[in-house]
Amino acid sequence: MKFKQWSSKTTKVFIVLGMILSMCFSVGNTKIVEAWDSGVPHEFTRVKSITYPQWWSRYISSLKAWSTYSCKYNGQWSYCLESSKKTPSSGNYTASVIENNANVRKLLYYGFGGPAASDVFAPDYNLKAGLCPNDSYLSNDDAKYLLTHIFLSGAYSGDWNGFNEQLFNKTFGHNYGTNIMNIYNTIISMPDPSNGASFSTGNTAKFTATYDKVNKQQITNIVTFNASSNETVQIPLQSDVTIHLAGASVTQTSGTATIWGGQSFYLTTPITNSLNDYQSGNLTSSAIGKFCALAISNGNSSNQTHGSWYQETADSLNYNVSWLGFGHVDLKKTSSNTDITNNSSLYSLEGAKYGIYDGNELVEELTTDAKGYAKSSLLPEGNYTVKEIFASKGYDIDQVAYGVTVVKDLITTVNVTEKPKNDPIGIEIVKNDAETLEPQGDANLTGAEFTVKYYDGFYTKDNLPSKATRTWVLKTIYRTGKYRAGLNYKECIVSEKSDSLFYNSYDQATLPLGTISIEETKAPEGYFLKGAKLNVTDTASGTISSVTDGKYVAQINEQYQGAKLQFGNDANQMIVQEKVKKQRIQVFKSGEREGISGVVKGLQGAEFTWKLKSEVDNVGWDNAKTYAVITTNENGRAITDYLPYGKYLVRETKTPKDYMTAPDFTISVTKDSSEYNELEQIKLVSINNKPFASYVKLIKVDEDTGKKVTFNSASFKIKDAKGNYVIQKVSGMKVDTFTTNSDNEIIPVVEKGTVTLPLMLNAGTYMIEEIKTPKGFLDLEKPVEFVISSTYDYDVDEDADPIVEVKIKNRQPKGEIKLNKTVIDLDADTDLVNKTDLSKIQFILKAKKDIYSSTDGSLLFKKDSVITTKNSGAVVNAGSEIGNGIYALSMDGHLDISNLPMSVEEASYYLQEVKTLDGCVLDTSKYEAVFNQEDSTTKTYIKSFNIVNETTYYEFNKIDVTGDKEVEGAQLTIMDEEGNVIDQWISSDKVHSIEGLTVGKIYTLSETVTAKDYVKATDIKFTVKNSNELETVTMKDKQVSFTKTDITGEKEVDGATITVTDKETGNIIDEWVSTKENHFINGLAEGKTYILSEKCTPEDYVKAADIEFTVSKEKVNQKINMKDKQVEVSKITAGGKEVTGAFMQDIDQYGNVVDEWYSEGKSHNVSGLIEGEKYTLHEDLAPVGFNLANDIEFEVTEEKVNQTVEMVDTINEVSKVDENGKLLKGAEMTVTSNKTKNIIDKWISGQHIFDVTDEMKSQLKDKDKSKGTYFDEEDSMITYSIVKNNGKNDYTLMFTKDGVTTYSNIDFDGNETRHMIQGLATGEEYILKETKTPDGYAIFKTQTFTVEEGKDISLSMVDEDTKVEISKQDIISKKELEGAQLKVTDKDGKVIDEWISGKQPHMIKNLTAGETYILTEVNAPKNYKVSELIQFTVKDTGKVQRVIMYDQPVKDYVVTGDINNYYFIVMLICLIVIYCLRKKRSNNFIN
Repeated sequence: MKFKQWSSKTTKVFIVLGMILSMCFSVGNTKIVEAWDSGVPHEFTRVKSITYPQWWSRYISSLKAWSTYSCKYNGQWSYCLESSKKTPSSGNYTASVIENNANVRKLLYYGFGGPAASDVFAPDYNLKAGLCPNDSYLSNDDAKYLLTHIFLSGAYSGDWNGFNEQLFNKTFGHNYGTNIMNIYNTIISMPDPSNGASFSTGNTAKFTATYDKVNKQQITNIVTFNASSNETVQIPLQSDVTIHLAGASVTQTSGTATIWGGQSFYLTTPITNSLNDYQSGNLTSSAIGKFCALAISNGNSSNQTHGSWYQETADSLNYNVSWLGFGHVDLKKTSSNTDITNNSSLYSLEGAKYGIYDGNELVEELTTDAKGYAKSSLLPEGNYTVKEIFASKGYDIDQVAYGVTVVKDLITTVNVTEKPKNDPIGIEIVKNDAETLEPQGDANLTGAEFTVKYYDGFYTKDNLPSKATRTWVLKTIYRTGKYRAGLNYKECIVSEKSDSLFYNSYDQATLPLGTISIEETKAPEGYFLKGAKLNVTDTASGTISSVTDGKYVAQINEQYQGAKLQFGNDANQMIVQEKVKKQRIQVFKSGEREGISGVVKGLQGAEFTWKLKSEVDNVGWDNAKTYAVITTNENGRAITDYLPYGKYLVRETKTPKDYMTAPDFTISVTKDSSEYNELEQIKLVSINNKPFASYVKLIKVDEDTGKKVTFNSASFKIKDAKGNYVIQKVSGMKVDTFTTNSDNEIIPVVEKGTVTLPLMLNAGTYMIEEIKTPKGFLDLEKPVEFVISSTYDYDVDEDADPIVEVKIKNRQPKGEIKLNKTVIDLDADTDLVNKTDLSKIQFILKAKKDIYSSTDGSLLFKKDSVITTKNSGAVVNAGSEIGNGIYALSMDGHLDISNLPMSVEEASYYLQEVKTLDGCVLDTSKYEAVFNQEDSTTKTYIKSFNIVNETTYYEFNKIDVTGDKEVEGAQLTIMDEEGNVIDQWISSDKVHSIEGLTVGKIYTLSETVTAKDYVKATDIKFTVKNSNELETVTMKDKQVSFTKTDITGEKEVDGATITVTDKETGNIIDEWVSTKENHFINGLAEGKTYILSEKCTPEDYVKAADIEFTVSKEKVNQKINMKDKQVEVSKITAGGKEVTGAFMQDIDQYGNVVDEWYSEGKSHNVSGLIEGEKYTLHEDLAPVGFNLANDIEFEVTEEKVNQTVEMVDTINEVSKVDENGKLLKGAEMTVTSNKTKNIIDKWISGQHIFDVTDEMKSQLKDKDKSKGTYFDEEDSMITYSIVKNNGKNDYTLMFTKDGVTTYSNIDFDGNETRHMIQGLATGEEYILKETKTPDGYAIFKTQTFTVEEGKDISLSMVDEDTKVEISKQDIISKKELEGAQLKVTDKDGKVIDEWISGKQPHMIKNLTAGETYILTEVNAPKNYKVSELIQFTVKDTGKVQRVIMYDQPVKDYVVTGDINNYYFIVMLICLIVIYCLRKKRSNNFIN
């Protein structure tokens, strides 16, 4: 009992270990499949009928009716799950996965045919010997199938197939039923088959790194390996990457780490370890795919549900890591105003502090060096913000936040330009009069100059450097009520004396940090430089500091933002006070009594009023300010107070009785009295009174211009108030006519255009009459009056005598030009001219010849010079002047220009059109207008023109390249340079005309819609000429034709779908299906490049590579030929013969099946291939008898040559022969995979596999071949071919049934000769084994072979005869004994052989190995006793086995003991041993 328990436990331990090993290695031993799809039907086949063991039914009568079919589903064994129902018929059925029955899963997994068959179901365990040793019709596999079948039905439906544990114990004893159930319970106690393996993130362990700032490392998320605890996965690690087990201290750096099912783990690496994102390949794992228990149903409830299994592919496990990238940030700080900061010690880039922020979190702080540079430590890639925390010396804090993106392994530079501190307010100096604030007299506070010096350091007045950094000179100007000078007023800066200013970013004058000095270096007009006082008020304290005759020094200091000049008030304003120059003036008044000669001195009581002449000139005497009023004393003298700088107008406002009032006079104060010596400090003015008379000067002027008429003279007479002509006597001659001096009538020493009366005229009223008008002028319309009085304007001649000027103004005659414009109208298809508004037409007016002035003879207008209203005084009455001498017509087409100057000779002008209406021809004619003065009374001379404009006229032709045919149906468009559509039409058999295209413009004629079967023509650009002649534009259309042929170029290939695509836009231009005819491609444009593509390829042809072509602009039709090549696949034997029945697939690079077919004994042209692409030729199913070939990769070249791809199917033949080389029938053979240990093929040698009819035999005798078709018993059509094998005595049979092709070697009667092994794979190793030997032969040892690519293998398995040598010997001499009659019988008494012994032992061949035979001596030789029979068992060997029968002589021998008793005892012992051994073997199964 203890042994049984130990044995049972040990068995279980080994079973579990075997299961684990199978899980570890079954991935390599299991066919790779995909996940189970319950919607896809698979083949279900009945293999054979199996009845229950007979020795069960002999004792349990109810079991006699129990039987089942062994079945297969999708290539795996399938079992009844409901055994009481009928087995489904063969067919294609779907199956669902059994998820909730662990017992069924385990039985399918560990039971017979399962991927981990264990215990009694293991491949090498002989279950039949223990379960049903005497049931010869059941094989060991049948017994295993039956037991698995019983267990599964019970586990699934509770139907135990008639098995009952208690009944079997009672019936068979020895706990027979319990021991069977122990097998069931052992399987049920095993681990559940694998449900697959994965990570907590799926089949890919997905790691994403984050930044561990504390440890300066990257750390990933945690991932769990979801698998059985005994399953592992190998994790390869990148360099310097550490793997950590979560919750444990176990780590490993680099190399490959092992993770067990259920463990969680994560990764770390230092941030200095720059890693690319990692994607592993498929990870090495002991885990296998999910084991699926399947329930198969044909949908009929009366039929059984069958159970089978499916091992899913072990999902490919891999892992990836998204590592952070790390990079640096370089900060480069520069000054935004290097003009301010360069070479200044008050500014430095060193010491600025910047923060790098991730959101609101400060990540790192940087400090700049002297060059403004700072570099960060490693930072994770991402977006950051850089902000200044503390500014360096002399700079404002930068308020800008700079966004920066850190990129892996790169240095990202942040360029920062920072604002230096400065004071943009500048300096303002206000200049005041020291007494009145405002200027006095004619003194002016503008023009004072101040020198401002800037020093780039902080200094005081006592330590200023000798040389300033920059110097500026400012002058005062009058601005907003004050006299100011300032750096911020550009008009104040004396550029020739100043350096360049400092400016801030707003282009404002500004002051950097440092020191300035201010000094007045030039006084304004009327003021002293010496004694100027600079007053500066401190706004905060109100304290006033002053500097007289010196420099004022102030500093520009730092503020929080910017800088502040510590100077003046809030406006940086300085007040400068200056003293004006003044002087006293003394007047001495002397008079002359009228009519009495002689001077009366010291005239008392004359009053003089003093006013500034500039004010009187500006506002008049009455409104001008009075500066002084003085009255002469008895000595005729009067003295003013101090008068400020200026020119004064002095008027005698009270005159002593009986005296004429003295005329006004002027006197100036130009110096201060302090600048004169003591005697000259008061200026003296003497004034005399006398009767009033004046000279008269007559001036002849042009009324329009006011200019003197100097070219020709005018003559005048003068009447006094009484109507008498003035006659003056000069040198004895009386003069009453006064003629002006001119170029044509010269009077010496007289100003031209004037005449001065030789003698004075007394005060009074006079009339001037013109008796001679200058040529080029009109007569005066009335005389000119003038008056002489004592209050005149005080003009004097060179002798200081008064003189009255009288201007006599004459008008000149004028010219006038009138123009009327109309536009012609043509009969065109399209009229573009807008004739409703002619104001767009423009003329230029020019001088035809030189035109001289009638006034002074000067050149008014040079030949071809432009005449404007401004330079001529002309007036535009109709139309308008729009530019310099350019005149536009009125809307109704009129232009009227009057008031044109004339000349003493002719005045010649011309008008020329410079702009016309769009679409009109520009008129380049010159329209002359010549004006001559005919008399002195006609005021205006008129010249009129009537002008007609013509339009442009164009015709457009659309023809083919031959030039003979108008192309109809094209849509043509005229566009201008801006892309505006001007006209659009459809071409017909007539030309198209357009009136009114704009002269000088460039137009484009485009074919916007191409005529059918034509190429879009290249646009035609043309420039419209300034011509009214008919112009013709011709556009020619070409054609591009396409042909689709095979590679010879001679055979047209139809059925291909072709597209033409615009290379630039990708738009499809044309699409069609090729035919036997040429195709004219529509929608093409000249000069453009297109892609010709084959979208759908005809069957049996390769898809051609795209053709890129350019439609030439040459007006010649083009042809394009696309050739389709073919790829031919041959499925052949190693001998080069085409194979029928192989299921072939052509697969592209992405795993898509492009074409699939069954080989038909000839080559196949593959469809769906593309030039330049790579493909895999795959044999999905080899004909039965052939090995499945390895895939062939090939590339379809772009070379226009047909290709051939050959795939060779090899065969592995096995010949079963005897020692003489003859076919040996009845041997049971198997081929097993050395890798999976699964049986690949099994057969019985020499079996009949095909019925060769007499007709077939007749054909074979005549032709060595026979072909045909017939229908078998199941009404399936059979196609067959029998061909004699060269050099052999058998035939190759190829027959096809239900789409499956089988190859075999047969003899003349249809028996298999050389067996063609099926189901082999190239490169795999297999074991050939004889499982049952024909009677009389010794079993052959196993033979190992490997299937080689492209090579047939012929195996020969020779079974040796069993050989039994029977020797008849004398018991004493041991020599052969002649004459004994012997026979050998089998266990049933049948005589196998009989003979008379001779001199040599007798040889018997071909006794059945393992069988027991009886050697009997029928008659002994003379003098010998008949020997006892001998039983012997033939061993399974080809070696000679010896059996010796001894005969004892009758006489002459003495023998002690009874040898027969000895033999009997020996035999009895042997029988007892044999019985015990057989009993123990049976009990081993039962126990």
